Amino acid sequence: MSFETLHEETFDALKKDAFLAERQVDVLLEDKGDITSAIAQSIAKLGICAVVAMSGAKAMSENARLITAMADITVQVLEIPTANRRRANGCSAIATARHIATALNLRKLPGGETLVFSEITSGILDKGTLMYSVSFKALTTL
Repeated sequence: MSFETLHEETFDALKKDAFLAERQVDVLLEDKGDITSAIAQSIAKLGICAVVAMSGAKAMSENARLITAMADITVQVLEIPTANRRRANGCSAIATARHIATALNLRKLPGGETLVFSEITSGILDKGTLMYSVSFKALTTL
């Protein structure tokens, strides 16, 4: 696997997740199409979505031809509680973030890398949108 496909394989794993599918959590990939519009449409329709993004990498070796790096993958869970929680099977952003953390921790991806949970952080965006960022690390090559 390459650095470029690490977040795509993480996205694929979440798209197949039964818990997220049952609760209609839309899973989006940050670098596919117009992500801003996709997020807005998903939030307007369902009140919740999860966005998979590659957030960076740090070199683990300095003098090697093949660069080994610790990649950071982030899944941002965005929720408008007033829209999402009135649905019969709606799941809060914090419960969704917890599920993603436990479902992907130590998950071996098809390319061979293993995702390791790092942290969950939270914040409030404009217009009452909650955001929980679930971070993972994976050793990869550039």
